[in-house]
Parts: sequence; C-alpha cells; structure tokens
Amino acid sequence: MVGGTLRDIRAEIRSLARSDGDYAVVCGRTGDEPPAATGQRFPDRRAAGEAAELTRDYRAALRRYDPNIPYDDPLVYEVAEGPPRAATEASDDYARYSAFCHDTAGALFESLSELGYREAETAAMETYLTLAEVVGDRDDFCLTLVWSLMSELDVRLSAAERRAVVEAAADLFSPTATPNPVDATLRQLEAVGFVEGFSVRPIPDAEGGGPAGAGTRTDARTDGDDSSRTWELTFGDYALAERTGRIPTLPISVALLRRTPERTVRFLDGEALSDGRWRLRLRMSPNGEGGRERGPAGLVSVEAIENRWLNDPSASLGR
Repeated sequence: MVGGTLRDIRAEIRSLARSDGDYAVVCGRTGDEPPAATGQRFPDRRAAGEAAELTRDYRAALRRYDPNIPYDDPLVYEVAEGPPRAATEASDDYARYSAFCHDTAGALFESLSELGYREAETAAMETYLTLAEVVGDRDDFCLTLVWSLMSELDVRLSAAERRAVVEAAADLFSPTATPNPVDATLRQLEAVGFVEGFSVRPIPDAEGGGPAGAGTRTDARTDGDDSSRTWELTFGDYALAERTGRIPTLPISVALLRRTPERTVRFLDGEALSDGRWRLRLRMSPNGEGGRERGPAGLVSVEAIENRWLNDPSASLGR
C-alpha cells in the first residue's frame, strides 16, 4: 500500500541526512520543509539535491490517488543563510491547504504501515477511492483522503491503537516543544485555510473536568512545567465540519502533538455554535504526571454535544 512506499522514500532521505549537516530543503510553493525532509539536514548541496528529488517522489506516490496535488518546488539552501526569498514569500493558498491535508494523510499512512495496521490502511484507501468517485469538487480530494483515514481509524482501531498511530504520525514531523502550542497549532490551521478565525482560553479545572482541588490558572501560556490544564478552542469554517454527532479532531491532533512531545493530550468534547463555528475542549498533562495513566482520548474524533446548531440542517457547519 501507499504507506510502505512513503516509508521507503523517507528512509532514503534519512540515509542522506547528517545531524551536523549545513543544508536543508524547503518548498518554494508553501514556504515549509517538505514532510519527508522535515527537520533533516544534509552534509552538502549534492546530498540535499538528492533529498529534494526524493521529496518529489513522495508527493508523486500520493498523486496516484489525487491528481490535483500541486507539484512541489523543492529548493536547496544553506541553513546558515536561511531559506531562499522565493520560499519566505510563498503565497499559494491552495498549495498550502492541499499540502497540509496530504502531509497529514501521508504521515498517517506511513504510521499505519509501520505499526502493521494494514487492514485499517487498506480500508482507508478503499473508502477514499469510493468517495472520490462522487466528490463534486476535485479540490476536495485532499480533504476526502483525511476524512477517510479518520473514519476508518475510528471504526477499526482501539483507543490505544489510535493513540499509537497519531503519535507516530506526529513523530514524523520532528516534534519540537513549542511555546503556546495550542495557539501555534490553530495559527497553522488558519494559515493553511483549515479554519477561519479562532480564539483560545484556559478554563478552570473544575469547569474543564480536571482533577479535584486543582488551581484555576487563567494565564495563556502553556510552555511551563506546570502545564496540566484544560483549554477551550473556538474556530469557524472548519474544513472537516460534519453533522454526524462527532467532530473530527485528527488533523488538529497531529499538528498539536508535533508541538507537545512531552505531554499527553485529551480532547474532552466539542460543540457546534452559531454561524458555522465550533468549540472544542482539550486537556494537556505532562507525561508521567497522571496524564499517561488516564491516557489520551479523542485524538481522531470527539463526541459533539447535542444542540440546535448540530441538529439544524439549515445551519452552516463549515465550508
């Protein structure tokens, strides 16, 4: 399946990389490092050039299923000099949106292959190929691929297996602890056109379902050692909005976990709001301090609170 092919290409790129390398690869269309080369550094321009060509192969493996994937424009640059100007000024909105979907999907397919969940991998691709035949807008193929993965992971894997797949997918993006990771994640989702407009607020543990007796911190930082807290996320025009009683969280989870490598993330619940907006609650806990024992939850989808906005067919839920 596609996951094995993607995994093999990534392995070739890693074989060219060196921890002390001076060169890297960036996409001139999106301004980001291609997913298969994220965080990789190469000893010379030749090795980086080979890696750049392999990132084209990575995207081509997915293009067999979605011919609308924009072609990459991988550029080699010397890290000390910074990315080339063409990449820092990249403004291709659809390329960023499509790349986000396919990068997420590719990492998930790789993870399913690596962990041996071949049945789920095959089912996700079969679901996608079936849906792609009836999708009216070909630009939605990339989103359909993510939705198919979400659907099959929910049905075919246990909570522990889903956690393993999502965490493995996040690991492929070279996880780095990020100040204010919830805010940074939503900023990325907004930048690629996956949501429009967002707000983030910490909520008291008593309100957010945290441990009894915990404090009610209300600062907006999440990068300290005392980072066990609950967050409320509100955003509009969610690309994966649907009226099924569950809110897809899969792309949010992968994007968030790559910024929180030392924390456990639990999505608690979600709610449809007016004007096509959504609210999600999540809790983050440092690994080994009570979070791992309770275990992650809701990393693929989370139950939506029943209300008029969820059940009103005339209400706008997203795109």
